[in-house]
Amino acid sequence: MSKKERGALFYTHICPLTHVPSGSQILWLGSSTEGNKEKCELVRPMHAAAAVLPVMGAWICNYRGSYWSAKISTSESMNRLRLLLCAHDEPPNLSYGVHSFMLTLSSPEFQHPLMVSLVLAMAGKLISSSIVLALLPLFCGILLAPSCEAATVDTTSATLLQVKSGFTDPNGVLSGWSPEADVCSWHGVTCLTGEGIVTGLNLSGYGLSGTISPAIAGLVSVESIDLSSNSLTGAIPPELGTMKSLKTLLLHSNLLTGAIPPELGGLKNLKLLRIGNNPLRGEIPPELGDCSELETIGMAYCQLIGAIPHQIGNLKQLQQLALDNNTLTGGLPEQLAGCANLRVLSVADNKLDGVIPSSIGGLSSLQSLNLANNQFSGVIPPEIGNLSGLTYLNLLGNRLTGGIPEELNRLSQLQVVDLSKNNLSGEISAISASQLKNLKYLVLSENLLEGTIPEGLCNGDGNGNGNSSLENLFLAGNDLGGSIDALLSCTSLKSIDVSNNSLTGEIPPAIDRLPGLVNLALHNNSFAGVLPPQIGNLSNLEVLSLYHNGLTGGIPPEIGRLQRLKLLFLYENEMTGAIPDEMTNCSSLEEVDFFGNHFHGPIPASIGNLKNLAVLQLRQNDLTGPIPASLGECRSLQALALADNRLSGELPESFGRLAELSVVTLYNNSLEGALPESMFELKNLTVINFSHNRFTGAVVPLLGSSSLTVLALTNNSFSGVIPAAVARSTGMVRLQLAGNRLAGAIPAELGDLTELKILDLSNNNFSGDIPPELSNCSRLTHLNLDGNSLTGAVPPWLGGLRSLGELDLSSNALTGGIPVELGGCSGLLKLSLSGNRLSGSIPPEIGKLTSLNVLNLQKNGFTGVIPPELRRCNKLYELRLSENSLEGPIPAELGQLPELQVILDLSRNKLSGEIPASLGDLVKLERLNLSSNQLHGQIPPSLLQLTSLHLLNLSDNLLSGGIPGALSAFPAASFAGNGELCGAPLPSCGAPRRLPGAEVSAIVAAIAVVSAAVCVALLYIMLRMWSNWRAVASVSSSDGEETASSVAAAHGKWCAGDGKYWKVGSVSVASSAAEEKYSSASSETTSVLHGKPAEAAGGGAGAVKPASKC
Repeated sequence: MSKKERGALFYTHICPLTHVPSGSQILWLGSSTEGNKEKCELVRPMHAAAAVLPVMGAWICNYRGSYWSAKISTSESMNRLRLLLCAHDEPPNLSYGVHSFMLTLSSPEFQHPLMVSLVLAMAGKLISSSIVLALLPLFCGILLAPSCEAATVDTTSATLLQVKSGFTDPNGVLSGWSPEADVCSWHGVTCLTGEGIVTGLNLSGYGLSGTISPAIAGLVSVESIDLSSNSLTGAIPPELGTMKSLKTLLLHSNLLTGAIPPELGGLKNLKLLRIGNNPLRGEIPPELGDCSELETIGMAYCQLIGAIPHQIGNLKQLQQLALDNNTLTGGLPEQLAGCANLRVLSVADNKLDGVIPSSIGGLSSLQSLNLANNQFSGVIPPEIGNLSGLTYLNLLGNRLTGGIPEELNRLSQLQVVDLSKNNLSGEISAISASQLKNLKYLVLSENLLEGTIPEGLCNGDGNGNGNSSLENLFLAGNDLGGSIDALLSCTSLKSIDVSNNSLTGEIPPAIDRLPGLVNLALHNNSFAGVLPPQIGNLSNLEVLSLYHNGLTGGIPPEIGRLQRLKLLFLYENEMTGAIPDEMTNCSSLEEVDFFGNHFHGPIPASIGNLKNLAVLQLRQNDLTGPIPASLGECRSLQALALADNRLSGELPESFGRLAELSVVTLYNNSLEGALPESMFELKNLTVINFSHNRFTGAVVPLLGSSSLTVLALTNNSFSGVIPAAVARSTGMVRLQLAGNRLAGAIPAELGDLTELKILDLSNNNFSGDIPPELSNCSRLTHLNLDGNSLTGAVPPWLGGLRSLGELDLSSNALTGGIPVELGGCSGLLKLSLSGNRLSGSIPPEIGKLTSLNVLNLQKNGFTGVIPPELRRCNKLYELRLSENSLEGPIPAELGQLPELQVILDLSRNKLSGEIPASLGDLVKLERLNLSSNQLHGQIPPSLLQLTSLHLLNLSDNLLSGGIPGALSAFPAASFAGNGELCGAPLPSCGAPRRLPGAEVSAIVAAIAVVSAAVCVALLYIMLRMWSNWRAVASVSSSDGEETASSVAAAHGKWCAGDGKYWKVGSVSVASSAAEEKYSSASSETTSVLHGKPAEAAGGGAGAVKPASKC
């Protein structure tokens, strides 16, 4: 219908006013049915900016008949109503039951000079009320009749300005929109040439925000709206559904929310609909199936749910359907086969399931099919082979099974095939790149394919005369075996990824038959042999990834010819030799990773030639020598890992030039000396690990960055205090300074590190109290302050660290008791307070630590009983309470610790009572030490159940009775000091009692005392004998015989007496050797002294042979 005809109808059915007062009231009296939906929607924009007040109980669009009142704020609203009515091809249809309705406009203040009424009566089958019919001639007679067409032209600029009012325009793109200028000159507005009729609005990519005003529906002549690529929010106005002329609607790439209005189904002329890349929710409205002219639907990257409506199959003109990246469910509707012109079907990254329908083979125009990353199952339908125009096939990331259908070889136009990340099985020989002449990408990674790489994959003759176009081959993550020699015939290849398979053999020296090779990924296989020098002929190579194989030998110097090489990954092989200096000629290198080989020698001194190097990973080799000073020329370096080598010397001053350095790990070397001051200039450092070296001096040079997340300097010789500057890195997660010579107080500023999870300051010389500011570090999981000289009490605020998993305050000088608040650390796995001066009782609240694995309270002064509540710590596998003053019985509840494995040590306390039989339930226990207590009674036979026990110490108690049989395998020392114990390995029960150690010691001491007394007495007797002999000798006469006789007689008497004494004493003084020695004296002495002693002794059997001095 022409505009002229449309205007004639308007004249027929409307008596318009020349002016509508501002603030007027509209009253609509009417009765309607659902057939008046179109009329209702026409009026809806009128109410968009006003409060709609129900008069008799329903909203205006319920089509059940009601009375309504709405306030209109400006005369423009009434003009918009007239404009909408004029824009339609037909006036509102009243033939379905509308009896009558009336519009009345009046000023609420009754002061406007134009107090008029407007009666709007539509032609059709009217059954009018008597009141309206009576008033109709009167009202229509007084109204003027301007043309509808003129009203549309007049209000277009006003409508656009109202649309503008909903936008925020930070770039001033719409600043030229003003009523004074021709609307067709406004930025983004397109008009019909020569007629001044607005047909298009394009504000794409202008940085607009705000909302889309419902007034946009007033642009009745517009055919194209493009508001894409802005930051618009709010909902898509349902009023857009009234724009019957609209052919293109582009709202994609904004921040629009809400549901897709079903009213869009009223856009009968719409061809292009793109509203994707918005956080839209809800389902795809089935009403879109009524947009019979639609050619493109773009709703990707939203948050849509539900099924794909089968009504989409009604769109015979549809060419593109893009629903990617939503949360759609269900299957592909069979009705899609009705979209005979469909060229692109993309529903990737949803949750669609079921089988791929065979009817998809009927989409004869299809060029691109993307069903990736869904949950489709079953086999790939062979009917896909009927899609003769298909160029792109992507089925990755589903649950497809079975083999690769040979019918795919019929798709001669196919350029890309991606079947990766499924459960496809069989061999890859089912697909032939030689038949698929246009195939450039073949992606079969991460399936269950097996066998070998077929010789005929590219139909080559083995001499590099392949006739395929295959450029990219991805077979990673299958179970392929054999060699890669078959690939040498695919001479067009640019990328090869056969990683994560079971390929064997060597890297073929003829690899240089693939001169166009850019990416070569052979990692995670079982390749052996050396890296062939021919690798240096691949002048286009950018990525060489050979890690995790069994390669041996060195890096060939020819690798230096690869000027385009960016990534060189050789880690986790068995390669040896020195890193060749030629490698530093690869000036494009960005990442080098040689981790876990056996390279030795120095780091090349010319390493600084690699100006583009971002990652250098040489960890776990046998490199020696210093870090080259030229490394400072690698200004792009971001990650440096030289740990686990044998590097020595000091860090070069040039380290400070590595301005981009973020991660540096040098641990487990022999580096030494003070850190260069220039390192303070490294402002981008996030991770530093210099542990296990010999660095000295202060740590200040490492604190120039305020972005540190890890600072690990364990086991060096750093000295001084912890600088407060360390707290500038508020994102710090790990601070490990253990095993140095740091001293002073722990700085309170560490409390600013609220992200800290690990704080390890152990084995230093810190003193003073534990600072209360550490209570701010609420994310701490490990707090290790052991091995210092800290004083004061264990802080109660530790109980507030709910994430704490390890608390070690051992080997300090802490005093006081264990705060009961520690029971609040419900996630604590290790609690060690040993080696302090703590006292008091062990609080029962420790039993609340139900996750505890290790509890070590030994070497303190704890008193009282062992709390039975420890049974609740049922994950304990190590419990040490030794060297305290605990008393009372061993709680039977300890037998309820089923995971106790490493040790139960209660030794050196004052525990009494019997050993509880329940300890036999600790079947995983490996070490049990109850020694040096006051335990009594028998060893319970239940201990025989401890089959994992390999150390047992029950010594120095008051135990009695027999040792249970199986425990006899332990040494006697395990039971020593228990006077009443018997049985192996101690003396058997009933045998003479073996004296205990204390009694044996007393007896030995007594024997020693008695022996000493006897020796003193003997010495006294001998001295007397010698004295008497001298006296006899002094009175002898000059007659030798008389003297001799007298001496002999006297001497014989002494000897007899002496012999009798030694027999009584049961001690033999003269050994046989002494007697022999003495018998060798002169014959004269023998003849004089022999015989008389025997006579004096009476010759009896009890006589003792003369002593040597006789």
